[in-house]
Amino acid sequence: MKVPWISKREISDKAMTLIEDFQARAGYRITPPIPVDEIVERSLGLTVRYMDLSKVFGSRNVLGATYAESRLVVINERLFEHSSEGRLVFTCAHEAGHWVLHRPYVERQTGDGSQKEAMVCTTDNAKEPIEWQADYFASCLLMPEREMNEAFQRVCCPAPLVIRHAKRLTKAECPCEEPFLEQWPYIAAAMCEAGGFSNVSRQAMIIRLQDLGLVVNKTGLKMDWEALGAA
Repeated sequence: MKVPWISKREISDKAMTLIEDFQARAGYRITPPIPVDEIVERSLGLTVRYMDLSKVFGSRNVLGATYAESRLVVINERLFEHSSEGRLVFTCAHEAGHWVLHRPYVERQTGDGSQKEAMVCTTDNAKEPIEWQADYFASCLLMPEREMNEAFQRVCCPAPLVIRHAKRLTKAECPCEEPFLEQWPYIAAAMCEAGGFSNVSRQAMIIRLQDLGLVVNKTGLKMDWEALGAA
């Protein structure tokens, strides 16, 4: 499904508005870990269920689906197999992003008032604009900018952390200790602990840090598990 361009700031603002709505309903200020399932159910009025979506759609690549007409979010229960809370929570937040950002386009896409059965998220369509937008919304929802900045100052310093080298340099090469790419899992883990982001994966954290400009990667390599193995 084609969707119009949305700026990062607008997506971030919509995620913050959802958090503020939940806070008003709950009567207290929420801090990380962000209770995504509660937000989805209480603020968006959706039902969250877990089931084997590979049987529903005939593919093991389906992560989640949002049914607009029945106000239902379904997460693939196979994600439990990998014991990854971060992936589960991110998928739920991603589906919330679809509801907030894309539901109007789903409802009117046929022009006759009918609705598509579901917005289906798979690993195959992850690079499409609609999926990128939902991913960015999920990042903003789970890792709000203010809490990220506060945690970063506790872990590192006010200035951005600039990564210029893939591996640790010797003292002869660099008398001063400098951060290097192979450290990214530890940087991300320290951020998760300092900010209370216990339901966020290290991979999602390092992506968010780079997006906010708190970590600047100048190595030319991606900061992910694949690049770490190749470094």
